[in-house]
Amino acid sequence: MVHIASMADGAVALRSEIAQAQEIPPSFMAKILRSLVRARILRSSRGVHGGFSLARPASKISLLEVVEAIEGPLALTNCTPDPAGCTRAHDCPASPVWLEVQRQMAAVLRDATIEDLIAGRKRLVRATASHAHAADADRRSHGRDHAGKAVADLASHRH
Repeated sequence: MVHIASMADGAVALRSEIAQAQEIPPSFMAKILRSLVRARILRSSRGVHGGFSLARPASKISLLEVVEAIEGPLALTNCTPDPAGCTRAHDCPASPVWLEVQRQMAAVLRDATIEDLIAGRKRLVRATASHAHAADADRRSHGRDHAGKAVADLASHRH
């Protein structure tokens, strides 16, 4: 989804291109893409200029929609999708915990959008580049400190 959403407006991605970029077997990628098209998250177009694109803006696609389109309804355990259907739910001490974990996980996924992932990815790339630059500067400075100390040590041993 991030791969497709990161493309220029009006651009489409080929299944093989997405599969290669994400290191997913093409046949499995086809199943994922079909599920996302069926859920109306992606749009599929055929022909020479065909491929896959977002069916709506990235800001309007939640991660919960994506997960449920691919995996089905969110369910951490057999009892979390429908506690009434679980014969042990009434006396299971873990049931309330699992239900709360599921509720919170669904809320986080519902609140997060594909646009958030793209923005986070851009921040991560900038932060990584900034961190690498700072680390390089620190290594250069650290190297000078060691070199300067070594020269000072040598000079003090001569006297």
